Amino acid sequence: MQKMVHYLVLSTLWVCAFSVDLTACGTPSTHHVSNKAQTTLTRSISITDGFMPHTGDGYTIIYPDSWKFSANTTNTGGYVGDSFIEPTNGYIFHVYPSQDQTSAATILNHLLTSDMHSHLLPVAATITINGVVWQQGKALTTNLVTGKPMEIMGWVAKNAVAPQRIPYFVLHADGDPGLFEQYSSKYFMPMLRSFQFTG
Repeated sequence: MQKMVHYLVLSTLWVCAFSVDLTACGTPSTHHVSNKAQTTLTRSISITDGFMPHTGDGYTIIYPDSWKFSANTTNTGGYVGDSFIEPTNGYIFHVYPSQDQTSAATILNHLLTSDMHSHLLPVAATITINGVVWQQGKALTTNLVTGKPMEIMGWVAKNAVAPQRIPYFVLHADGDPGLFEQYSSKYFMPMLRSFQFTG
């Protein structure tokens, strides 16, 4: 009889330990996550799932794991930096260090209006991420290689860690206007939110 009671106790404990809802074992479980915490957890996972980390010169970022990384690319502003290229080459996210010491707004304006065919699009002038204020802008222009319309979104911020070495960082994404908003919410904004100055 004593063996039977011992067996029943162990069986009950085993069932409780592997129950999907641990509250079925009696007292409420302290392992339940609040709705607020679940939302935060889900948001955190959705930002990093399908992305991989990259450490560049003076920064870190995450980028889509199916995209190609290319170093030492140069844009029309003459900045040497890094590019993260979508597999069909339709969309690209760029990170460039800038030695220009004028201002974030001036650097961004040069990026967006250096092509005479550029047409500025409405967007909030700044965005604050992790305490860093980024000057932001958007333009519709023409791809100089293909001659097709291209949308570009840019962000510029003062280097918060080592401004004496790299005064500003210029980030911009460009691609076909048709799917630009979808790519922006799915890829470009998570990349921008992940960006960190390292020195």
